[in-house]
Amino acid sequence: MTRKETRLTNFIRSRGVGAIIAAISAWLTWRALPSYTPSGWSGIMPELSWGINFMLLAATAGAMIAINRQFNILRTLSVFFAAYFIFTTCSTPDISSFLSVSSILAAGIILCMWILFTLYNERYSDRRIFLIFAILSAGTLYDWKFLFFIPVFIVGLAQMRILRFKKIMAALIGIATPPWIAFGLGLIPIPAIPHIYFTSPALLLQAPGGLPFLCAVVLTMAIGFLFGSINLLRILGFNARARAYNGFLAILGIYTGALAIINFTALPDYVTLLNACVAFQVGHFFRATASRRGYIVVLLLLAAYTSLYIWADIS
Repeated sequence: MTRKETRLTNFIRSRGVGAIIAAISAWLTWRALPSYTPSGWSGIMPELSWGINFMLLAATAGAMIAINRQFNILRTLSVFFAAYFIFTTCSTPDISSFLSVSSILAAGIILCMWILFTLYNERYSDRRIFLIFAILSAGTLYDWKFLFFIPVFIVGLAQMRILRFKKIMAALIGIATPPWIAFGLGLIPIPAIPHIYFTSPALLLQAPGGLPFLCAVVLTMAIGFLFGSINLLRILGFNARARAYNGFLAILGIYTGALAIINFTALPDYVTLLNACVAFQVGHFFRATASRRGYIVVLLLLAAYTSLYIWADIS
């Protein structure tokens, strides 16, 4: 690469550019707020929901940065991957303009993943295992989609080399505790068994901005699959601990993508978490290709998501 290209690459990977991308993302969602505010909302409710949601997205990005720095996931201190996560999420304003299950699910799962990574080959870990599954169980009381991620974190215990009988018991007690407290004290009513019904995929396209949103999700899945496959060979050269961390990230991303396809009626609820998982893969790719003009692919991706935002705005 030329000296100018090296400077451009370092500039893209800098904290300043990360802050600029985050600011632009906030402006994109704020600009789209009037078009995507749910019917019946009035007063300061839309602005308040937007503010809380963006702070939650920023907190999730901050947790991703902290995870990377604590466990050296990407072998770099660049924060670009977290800014990329915020930008790709905000390029779909129908899920980023107000507080929804999507942001809460992503924040909860990333938090549980952070705790899980502290358990690698850790003998005294029962309390943290209890905490992980208590968070997932409490999340299920809010939205049942948290329930789907309990099996992934059971697999995660195996990835962290701590899957033992006592650990499984700690997980089961963590799962049982929140509903035991909530239902036992009468804080919430016992929910009815959910009904399973078929929804036509055409409903996704009939919603305002449905086709651009669907294209953004397809693009994200394609990037995750392509970059994940490219990164695999590099990750295999890492030590056992790093392979465990990145292996769980890959499993989580694939599982989230599969849930998004199977439960397509609730597709928007999985998008933020899917963006977070793919952002780690983009960070890996950019780190590995930084000296081989990887910035070109990154800029093309940012341009693609910008185009999808504009398409959604005019549709």
